[in-house]
Amino acid sequence: MAGAAKIDITPQNSVFIGGYGQDRRSTGVHDPVWARSLVLDIGGRRIAFVSLDLVGLFLEDVTKIRNRASSEHLRANDIIVSCTHNHQGPDTLGLWGPSMGESGVDPSYQSSVVRDAAESVSQAEAELADSRARIAETRVEGVSKNARDKDVLDPTMIAMKFESTDCENIATLINFPNHPEALGSENTLISSDWPHYLYRKLEDTLGGICVYQNGALGGMVTPNVTSHEFSEVRRVGNMTAQAAIDVLSSASFMKIPRVAHAAADLRLPLDNDNFLKLRELGVIRRGFISEKVRTEIHYMRLGDLEILTIPGEALPKVGMGLKSLMDSPYRMLIGLGNDELGYIIPEEDFDRSKYEESMSVGPRTAPLMAEKARILVEAGV
Repeated sequence: MAGAAKIDITPQNSVFIGGYGQDRRSTGVHDPVWARSLVLDIGGRRIAFVSLDLVGLFLEDVTKIRNRASSEHLRANDIIVSCTHNHQGPDTLGLWGPSMGESGVDPSYQSSVVRDAAESVSQAEAELADSRARIAETRVEGVSKNARDKDVLDPTMIAMKFESTDCENIATLINFPNHPEALGSENTLISSDWPHYLYRKLEDTLGGICVYQNGALGGMVTPNVTSHEFSEVRRVGNMTAQAAIDVLSSASFMKIPRVAHAAADLRLPLDNDNFLKLRELGVIRRGFISEKVRTEIHYMRLGDLEILTIPGEALPKVGMGLKSLMDSPYRMLIGLGNDELGYIIPEEDFDRSKYEESMSVGPRTAPLMAEKARILVEAGV
């Protein structure tokens, strides 16, 4: 069974925009930002995927959403909350306020995000109906590039389509790595960036509700645009959508007899003095225990699909390494899955003189995460 829902979470007032620098305030709205949810019931066990057009959420807020969205048949731990890492929406991490020492988070807006994200899950659960799942994989060329290392890029898209028994589309799930930052740093209009056009084209063409999840987008996997005009943003979104439409047109049905799901806690050493200082100032509002960050990763198997969640922005090299741990025909990574810890960089490539390292928990994050993922995958749940 499948059910989907979306709720508009566009801020009603001017907010600090999450990305590029301090004191970038919104002056209007170009298109909405959303909470989009897909709930599946497989053999009586329910799982939910929630995607938010936000720059990220820390585990603490994710936990609030899960607890609020859980129900008699849907456990909190079976709810996966991810953010698209949109750089044209509200600051929900605190890093882009009026100055480096002041948080950009609006507490009332943050509370509304928790409420509305949970409500989108409840609405999706209420819409559950008998369905069939199609799945396909393709490469999407010409819409992304790696600005840090041009020779390392994984342009793989996983597309899934959930149809009712009378062939009506309930939801389309798209997993593809690419920063939603095609609009650049000068834009001051709230937008979901290129995913806006992805949503619109897929929903207009296929019907149902589109849920987009990012992948291993670090490094910087960024839109391959010639300008930061909306025409280029539209091109990236429409090309990405068309790739999904094309590959789903001949996609086969996938049997999912059951869902296997396991999660593991991680304690990562916080080797970033800037993060510690920002935490002391109250800019970053999350707990650190003995200079370690608690986070988590999840592993799922649904038929021919294996899924790992990543608590941040893994570089493509890390992402491809995680995919290699899995052996199913379809392998998916959910970026910013249940947490946002910044960039996850291969330990051997960690260079503190580079920007991404300044926005990373530290060099041990990638190997510790990979080892925990290996244990989960080999256990096979």
